[in-house]
Amino acid sequence: MRDLANSVSRFFYHQSAGMFALRLVTGLIFVLHGAMKLGAIALIGAFFGHLGLVPGLWWAWFIALLEVIGGSALILGVATRVFGALLAIEMVAAIFLTGVGRGFSAHEFELLLAASALAIALAGSGHWSLWRAECERCGAIACDGETCVLTES
Repeated sequence: MRDLANSVSRFFYHQSAGMFALRLVTGLIFVLHGAMKLGAIALIGAFFGHLGLVPGLWWAWFIALLEVIGGSALILGVATRVFGALLAIEMVAAIFLTGVGRGFSAHEFELLLAASALAIALAGSGHWSLWRAECERCGAIACDGETCVLTES
């Protein structure tokens, strides 16, 4: 029984594949929602103005472009820590702007996206990425691939 459990566990031990799946789905959701915002930018700007974000149209462009560019970056594995953090912050801000008092069930989707984006920011892109910037030892982006910042000091 132990050998079977180990075999199953080893079969599913693909961290980079798991990160790619998370990046792909999270990024796709952000790209599609950002594209929807771009298609109705004036309406989204008016909504943001109603929420108190002035000027609303500026914020609409900013959020729509962040979602399209950031979601694309997550899918491709480019600057995943930066865009993951920005998108997580965006989702937390969306929860507070639309009313935390509405309860958990009103914000499940935003919470899931915030947690997914934060997980990507914390874990990095994984091996399956267009541009893996993180050092495998320390997670820094200042390492040159040959030497690690932690081992040089």
